[in-house]
Amino acid sequence: MRVTRELALAVAPELVWRALWDVPRMVACVPGCVDAREVEPHRRYAARMSQRVGPIALSVPLDIRVTEPAPGHLALDARGRDGLLAAEVQMSVRLAVEAAGAGSRLAVEAEGRVLGKLGALGAGVIQRRAEELIDEFASRLRGAIGG
Repeated sequence: MRVTRELALAVAPELVWRALWDVPRMVACVPGCVDAREVEPHRRYAARMSQRVGPIALSVPLDIRVTEPAPGHLALDARGRDGLLAAEVQMSVRLAVEAAGAGSRLAVEAEGRVLGKLGALGAGVIQRRAEELIDEFASRLRGAIGG
């Protein structure tokens, strides 16, 4: 599964970065994220994602590691396993923020794999759900930062 989006935001890049590093704000922006906490500032986080994909509901504890905290860019890897379903989730997310006119442009690139029973649903179902989640994230982020 791979999803890319570019979002035009009506706020300065600094405000976008502030929001992206604000854990409670991101919990509210990421669909299905029911809990998150900072383990090591700007390096490692723990979160729980609950999602329904088709007829299957899962709850996955995620270990999230920031792999590239460079100016204007952020990359992270997340891995987790739903023990009840024996479903494993692996994803990488890359974010890039740049000035665009009076606001900002946020590029989102997400790649992931789902293994186990959930993965058996098929790539098309998982791809569509991933696209819905990224679009919902974009909508919530715009609302959270006023852009």
